[in-house]
Amino acid sequence: VNTLRQQNRRLQEQMKLQQERLRQYAHEYVLMGNECITQAHDPRAAIANYDKALSLDPDYVDAWIRKGVTLMDEKLHEEAADCLNRAVRLRPMDFKAVYNRGRLHLRIGHIAEAISDLDKATTIRPEHAGAHRLFGDALYQAGKEEEAELQLRIAEELEKRKKRRPNPEET
Repeated sequence: VNTLRQQNRRLQEQMKLQQERLRQYAHEYVLMGNECITQAHDPRAAIANYDKALSLDPDYVDAWIRKGVTLMDEKLHEEAADCLNRAVRLRPMDFKAVYNRGRLHLRIGHIAEAISDLDKATTIRPEHAGAHRLFGDALYQAGKEEEAELQLRIAEELEKRKKRRPNPEET
């Protein structure tokens, strides 16, 4: 029995190491996918890299987000929604997942869903001016002008503050 316990522990440790390696490889594929977008401007190659990352680690939220954003940029909205919904299901409080799903909802005219996601995004990261700006846009489209104005003022104030902050590298 003791021998079996030791073997079981060793196998569990080996499995854990193997899972960590797979996560590292998945991360490398995400980085390659990002380079396909930024350097080569090749979304199909980027999506192939994100798919490879997800085959290695199906719960890799950043890969789902990057794939979803790439598909959204390619106007493949249904596929983008599937990816971003998966990312939000895996990590409901992840700013990037919620924010980008809100962007997608706004882009395709799902205003109520956009409002919900962008409200949550501004709660998760209240200092993100872009989230407040998009939230304001969604509120305008819903006919909620006063609330929209508030969000747009918050966005403007955050942008002003960011411009006033000296860059530590310049001083």
